[in-house]
Amino acid sequence: MQIYDELKEQVSIYDLFEIADPPTTFLTRVKPCQISCPFHGQDTHPSARVYPDTNSFRCFTCSKSWNAVTFWAEANDWFTGTGTLDIGRAIQDLCLRFNISDHTFDWERKFHALKVELTNSEKEVSLEERYKLSSYYSWNVSKLIHNIEDEDRKALYPSVLALWDDFVSIDLSTSTWQEDLTSWYQSAKVIVDAEKL
Repeated sequence: MQIYDELKEQVSIYDLFEIADPPTTFLTRVKPCQISCPFHGQDTHPSARVYPDTNSFRCFTCSKSWNAVTFWAEANDWFTGTGTLDIGRAIQDLCLRFNISDHTFDWERKFHALKVELTNSEKEVSLEERYKLSSYYSWNVSKLIHNIEDEDRKALYPSVLALWDDFVSIDLSTSTWQEDLTSWYQSAKVIVDAEKL
């Protein structure tokens, strides 16, 4: 997976420490340094070590290691339905955030293919598939927002926050889930397109 390897090298894990929520405190970018592991709760004695040469860190309490991509997936609590880290979602987000082209992931084609498949489906769409489609909708909007210039995006923050509040409130288990999702997406497009004018 070429883009995965590129991101592991190109995206500094220290930069991700700073923009994570909450941020991870570190002492230096130059030499291996100890940090409090962000993933196993109270860590009064820093138990993880950062390795700048490999752009990774390892926790000696968890006995686990993370690179930039796996850290970003776990820091955002992105997991697949099987409980493994959602590496694909982390890759998409990092490519958008750091303006790195991912030629291996034709996101729009997959989005529209899934949308058509579920729209034309005669059988009941499972909740898992509904979540997958809603995830694609939200990622499409995220992509549009990231394409707006930085200064314009700052002015858009209040609208974007309200937008995501609306998205979170959509109940995918109701009979109106498709209409609610489509309505949200159309409203989001109006907000984003208006900012581009």
